[in-house]
Amino acid sequence: MLPHRLFPNARYSLWVDSKSQFRRDPLGVLEALLWRSNDELAISEHGARSSVYDEAKAVVRKNKATPEEVEVQMAQYRQDGLPEDKRFNGKKALAEASIIVRKHTPMTNLFMCLWFNEVVRFTSRDQLSFPYVLWQLKGLTNINMFQSALERIL
Repeated sequence: MLPHRLFPNARYSLWVDSKSQFRRDPLGVLEALLWRSNDELAISEHGARSSVYDEAKAVVRKNKATPEEVEVQMAQYRQDGLPEDKRFNGKKALAEASIIVRKHTPMTNLFMCLWFNEVVRFTSRDQLSFPYVLWQLKGLTNINMFQSALERIL
């Protein structure tokens, strides 16, 4: 989540979890996900759900986190005013996050730091905190929430 701290001179970073792999040159991935659309951050959207509150229920049902820790997180987000809406700024807000590609800008660096803080503060399920940070940080608008199916051609 914090490659800009590990590689302070890097202008871009690509993160791929163990479920995915690239089939093309990394520059082709940057071209396809960032440069063509002039985006700063590209992240795979969640394939099954679009609501963070529905995702929280699924996390508990699948025993990925305890009901207590998920409820503490969701209660805080509700108290802060995180909407029940399934989209923010017209975009699907729930990320699968199996692929994250980003340009290292002050705004994306801030976004990733805030997201990291939420993961440390609450559950390690980054899908639950992504929509909250996206909602809180109104300045990050150049986001490519690409469909998980696109991963197959990358």
